[in-house]
Amino acid sequence: MNRRHQKLNPINAPSLARWIVIFAFLAATGLSYVYLSVQLHTLGNNRTVLEKEFVAIDLQTKEARVQIAALTSRPALERRLQEGYLKMIHIEDGAIVKLTPHPRSDDAVQPVANERGSR
Repeated sequence: MNRRHQKLNPINAPSLARWIVIFAFLAATGLSYVYLSVQLHTLGNNRTVLEKEFVAIDLQTKEARVQIAALTSRPALERRLQEGYLKMIHIEDGAIVKLTPHPRSDDAVQPVANERGSR
């Protein structure tokens, strides 16, 4: 029976464990590389979509500013006044605050008090 045990090849366990660890490290490194490269492409695509949305929103903002400027311009307001869409009331002189600059040596802020007239 001793002959049967002598024919078996012994396994070098430390060497096998070392190679298993090396292959596991290489596999993990490769999978990490693939995952990160796919994530990079996905985030790049998301960025281009967001940049296109930003450009579209910026264009809408500029168009809105132009429209606001056109609707609040003096000729547009006068036209709306003639159409009857707007109504203007006269502001009494007593309700208007007039500030006149006074030359002073220092740049201090002066309090202003307005007397309210009877309405």
